Amino acid sequence: MRIIPVWLIVVWSVFFMTPVFAFDTSRIEDPEVRECANKALPSKTAYQIQRVEVTGSKGHVRESLRKLYWRRSSDNDSRVLVRVLEPVDDKGVAVLINDDADRNVVNYMTYSPKLRRVRRVTGESFFGSILGTDFTYEDFSFFYRVDEREEVVRVEDSEVNGFPAYVLETVKPGEEATYSLVRFFIDHEYCLPTRSEFVGLNGELRKELVIDRSSIKKVDDRWVPYRTTMFDLKLNTNSVFTVEEVQIDPDLHDAMFEVTSLKRGTF
Repeated sequence: MRIIPVWLIVVWSVFFMTPVFAFDTSRIEDPEVRECANKALPSKTAYQIQRVEVTGSKGHVRESLRKLYWRRSSDNDSRVLVRVLEPVDDKGVAVLINDDADRNVVNYMTYSPKLRRVRRVTGESFFGSILGTDFTYEDFSFFYRVDEREEVVRVEDSEVNGFPAYVLETVKPGEEATYSLVRFFIDHEYCLPTRSEFVGLNGELRKELVIDRSSIKKVDDRWVPYRTTMFDLKLNTNSVFTVEEVQIDPDLHDAMFEVTSLKRGTF
């Protein structure tokens, strides 16, 4: 097995179902995977509108509409802002993610118009749901920047529904960790993680994130998955993310990603 530097995972972040997170391909040692990663290199900014359907264990479905902004700076810091548009009761609720590349630190903040305050996500909240979906902040951390303790390795290639895929595995240590292993299946053609498996501490599959391969479309020479589902196999729930609009390289300003903008709800 060849060790793959942890930065490789950043570009395949699918929390918001678009591989928009930048990384340094020079750190990828495996030439085959590096070539695939280069095909998926993101731009400096991106914008997306998403419809999300969360199905509970008893079959109840809750829908929401969200907009997402992403920006990468020249020093490789990145920012993500997500704000709820619908339903009315949740309008204005937002999540802000700030990634400091130099310090290798990611801060997660949430804003609620009803409470009129920003809250930093720490402690037990890190293992809680993001905007009512089957994703937790811990889940997202496996796709976003990972810390230096984490090892990501390439193992034997496999297939997803008959399509060849690279397979990467990572273990995130820590006493409070929910998973013993996370496995990514990277499609050879699209260079996207068409399936990701979250294995629990007991060795059983706990969650599964699946990209509908037939929904992948090219937008400005980049492959974008338009429909992705997170399955929680323990709770028997799922969250479906459908892209309704996407823009590559829109004009986004740094001020959009400040805490003051999070409070004002300008964007």
